[in-house]
Amino acid sequence: MLYGMSLRSEHLYWVWLALKLNNQNTVFQQLLDGLGGSVGEIYGATEDVLRRFDFLTELQIESLLDKRLEKAMSIMDFCSRSNIGIICYTDPQYPSALRSMKNPPVILYFMGKMPDLNKKICVSVVGTRKMTEYGMRCCYKIAYELASAGAVVISGMALGIDSIAHAGAIGGRGETVAVLGCGIDVIYPKQHRKLRQYICEHGAVISAYHPGTPAYKHNFPERNAIISALSEGTLIVEAPKKSGALITAECATEQSRAVYALPGSVEEPMSEGPNDLIKDGAIAVTCARDILNYYFERGSKLVDPVKLRHGEMNSDFDKDILDAVGISASCHGKGSQGSPASMLKKLNEQLNDNEKINKDYYSVPKIKKIDGSAADESIALADKREKSVRTASEPSESTLASLSEKEREIFSELPCDKPVSVDTLAKNGHSVGTLMATLTMLEIKGLVSSLPGGMYIRK
Repeated sequence: MLYGMSLRSEHLYWVWLALKLNNQNTVFQQLLDGLGGSVGEIYGATEDVLRRFDFLTELQIESLLDKRLEKAMSIMDFCSRSNIGIICYTDPQYPSALRSMKNPPVILYFMGKMPDLNKKICVSVVGTRKMTEYGMRCCYKIAYELASAGAVVISGMALGIDSIAHAGAIGGRGETVAVLGCGIDVIYPKQHRKLRQYICEHGAVISAYHPGTPAYKHNFPERNAIISALSEGTLIVEAPKKSGALITAECATEQSRAVYALPGSVEEPMSEGPNDLIKDGAIAVTCARDILNYYFERGSKLVDPVKLRHGEMNSDFDKDILDAVGISASCHGKGSQGSPASMLKKLNEQLNDNEKINKDYYSVPKIKKIDGSAADESIALADKREKSVRTASEPSESTLASLSEKEREIFSELPCDKPVSVDTLAKNGHSVGTLMATLTMLEIKGLVSSLPGGMYIRK
């Protein structure tokens, strides 16, 4: 929405200010602080007043002394005729999360039904344009579940993973926001004209660039910084080592936001970025619950666990949704084979096998590799162990003390005399992703053994 009479007064001065200064900067914040928080005072400032601020350059002073409003009025008129909303820095609807940015936008342009992002949990989901089938399906499922639970899914409306994130949120009948790297009126990429319309019906398209601004290459790092700043956390689904999506992850880290990553095969180039992030401390995510459990545990009312459960039951990939919103399901190969949880387990095994990286991290021997000739014997031994009833020896106090809180909790839930499945443990409220990661670590530390059929038993 636009803001009535302010469209002709305060908003006009904000557009003028954004034109005179780069729309993403900190100079205007310093001017606001120095002039009583009024954009009108900035517009009316004389040369003597402006020269009191030593952070202003000569070029900026010269620009701010140009009080002509014709271009700002032209933009305002265009926005009014095109149903484009304007959110200024001092508006209540301005996302408070952006105020902590290094270079926050002076104003935001938007189209659609702008959610009140100050009263929502926002999660950005981004990735490569050259997605695999694995990345497409996982992205759709996670975005669907996030949106169905009440979180706002934020992405960049680019080809590939970004578009699937928006489609998943639309499929989950939730809200989604696309942040553009061009003017609000510029359709980029052109293939996403229909998707853009659907996003406006289920959320909003926003931009920090004035109408008519082309999709310049240098705009996108700035766009990525806005995406990460708007979100409590950023999920990287698929990205090669040199990818714009990893810039978003870097921005999230600099902004003290959570970084999530979808594990994939160590042999899949599109999973190199997320896997490296996990090795560097990013939170491995195999489902939306891995992200939302943080809020459930703190009693947040902004996301609904019942609606999430419903979303989990209905979040299977639906190509009809992609067709409806005009997105291509074309993929660059199948990608990782298996579930995200199995990919996480394989990634942990690969990390464990790398002695150089892990020699200072793990204090227990590596899991013994099983070659092909010994596989049948190993399976037979595991079957025999599964059928037998035995009493597990209790680990030492020092071993228990070395475990994390989650490892101790799940270890205590394992029976001493029989194997138990991951599904059974999940009934205690753990996500499958958390269970797989924790059980893998317990196995690495020599406390549990994995058995055929997804069963685990204490050693």
